[in-house]
Amino acid sequence: MGCQKFLTRSSGLFLLAGVLFNTHPALAQAQLDCPLPDGVTPPPPPPVTAQQVEDGSASLTDFALAVRDIFVSEPGITTLKQLAYVGCLFRQEGGPWRSGSTYVVRLAPSDRVFIHTKDMALSGRQLNPVIYEAILHALGIAPADLTSPAASRTAFAAAAAREGSAFNVPDIPGASGYAIALLSGISGQPVVVLAGFDLDSSHLSAEEIEHIEPPVRARDVVDRATLQAFVTAAGEYFTGLLSSGDLTAVSKARAILRDPNGPWRQGSVYVAIMERVSRIITLHGGFPDRFEFRQGGIATDIATGELVVEQLIRAAESGPDGGFWEYYFDNPADDADSAEVPKVGYARVFTAHIPRPDGSIISIDYIVNSGFYLAADGLGDLGGRLENPGPHSFQSGIGALWGWVCEAERVEIEIATEQGAVGQHVAAYGLKRGDTLDTCGDTDNGFVLLLNWNLLGAGEHTVTTLVDGVELGRTTVTVTTLGQEFVEGAVGECVVEDFPDLGQTVTLEWRQNSQNFVITDVQ
Repeated sequence: MGCQKFLTRSSGLFLLAGVLFNTHPALAQAQLDCPLPDGVTPPPPPPVTAQQVEDGSASLTDFALAVRDIFVSEPGITTLKQLAYVGCLFRQEGGPWRSGSTYVVRLAPSDRVFIHTKDMALSGRQLNPVIYEAILHALGIAPADLTSPAASRTAFAAAAAREGSAFNVPDIPGASGYAIALLSGISGQPVVVLAGFDLDSSHLSAEEIEHIEPPVRARDVVDRATLQAFVTAAGEYFTGLLSSGDLTAVSKARAILRDPNGPWRQGSVYVAIMERVSRIITLHGGFPDRFEFRQGGIATDIATGELVVEQLIRAAESGPDGGFWEYYFDNPADDADSAEVPKVGYARVFTAHIPRPDGSIISIDYIVNSGFYLAADGLGDLGGRLENPGPHSFQSGIGALWGWVCEAERVEIEIATEQGAVGQHVAAYGLKRGDTLDTCGDTDNGFVLLLNWNLLGAGEHTVTTLVDGVELGRTTVTVTTLGQEFVEGAVGECVVEDFPDLGQTVTLEWRQNSQNFVITDVQ
C-alpha cells in the first residue's frame, strides 16, 4: 500500500500528516485594504485626489469639496457600516484620500478630534482653543451661537448649507487647512471635517485626563475572572456614553481608554472595541494608529493561521455574557516575548442605543474585548500544566492526555464539542514525574487519561483540565476519524521518504490496538 508524502521542512517547521511540531515561525500580519461590507455602495472616485493636492496640480478647496460630496450627495452616509467603510478608505496611505500632509480629520460636535486619519493616537484629544475658534470663524459660527444644544444645531445647520472655507492661524505653525460643517446622516449631530490640516500634537491643548476608575484595573487582570470584569466594565462604560448621546464624551473616552498612565491600559492589557457588523475597529487601546478604523482581521493566530477576529467573534457570540478563547499572537509590545506563550482573550457583545435629535434611536452592536498573556512558564496559579494535547493539534485513534500539577485531590479532563456537548473524564493522578521536584518539592504529580478520540466524533473540540474544580489549562484540538468508533480487521502500511532527514525512509504500519499508525522501521 502506498503512502502520499507531504512532509514540509523549512526554518525549523516540520509538518507530517497534518501534525504540527515545535513551531517557531515569525509573526506575519499583513495590512489589508478595506473590504466592502454587505449592503454598502462604495463612493465614486474623487475628482480631485490628495496626491494631486500634494503635487500642486489641484487645489485643497476642490479636494475638501470632494470630501464634502461623499457626505451630502446621494445616497450619503446614513449607516454606521457606510461611515466605518469610508473611514477605512480615508485611512489608506497612498489612496486617493490621504497623501503626505493632505488627509481628513473629523471633529466631534466640539473641539475634540474624533477621527485623525493619519494618526489615530491623536483621536479623542482636544484642539488648541485658538485653532478651534479660527475654524468656527471660517464656518461663520460665533462662540455666542453655541450657548445651548439647540442654538448650536441651528448654527451648524446654517454652516452646513455653505461649502465651508479655509482657515489659518498665522501665529501657530501649520495651523491651516479647509473646514466643512455637516450634519451627520447617522446621529443628526453637527460634524466638522477638516482637510489639508497636518494636525500634530503641537496643535492640541494641554489637558489633564480625568479617569473613570474601573472595578478592575488593567494592571490587576491576572486571570479569567478579572479579565471578564475588566471587559464588562469597559463595555458598559463605552456603550453607556454612546447611549447618552454625548458624542463629545465618547470622543474624550477614546483618550481615557488609551492613556498609558491610566487604569485602562497596562502593558499588553488594554481594551479593543469593534463594530459588530462592519468589523471596523472603533477603538484600540494599545495600538490605535495600527488598528483603528481598519477592519478587524489583519492579525492571525500563528498556530492555526486563522484570523484572530474569527475566534474573537465566536467567543463573543457564544453566549449572552460572551466567552473566552486562547490564541497565539506575538505580543507587539514585547520584542523579547515568545510567540508560543498563549494569550487568553475575553469578548462580549454590547449594544448602544444612540438617540438622535428627532427622538429616534439607533441601536448598534459592539464587540468589546481584552486579553492577557499567560506566564511564560505556563504554570498559572495552581503550579502545573496540561502538556498534551498541544494547542490546535490534530488527534486520532487512541491517545493519552497528560500533564502535571503539584497538589490535587481530583484531576478531571473536560471535553466540549462544537455543538456544546460536554463530557468529563477523571484522570489518574500521582504518577512519578522527576522533572517536577524543583517546582513541587516532590515527584508524584503526574496525571494521565487514556482516551479513544474516535468516540468524540470528527471536528473541533475544547479540552479543559480541572484541578479540584479549578481550571488548570485548556486547548483546542481537531479530531479526525475513519468514520468508526473502533476500526477492526484493517491492515496496511505506508512509507515516508526523506524523514526525519533527507535520505532516510520511515515505514508506518497500522495497529488496531492503538487505532493509529506506528513506526516499524527506519532506513
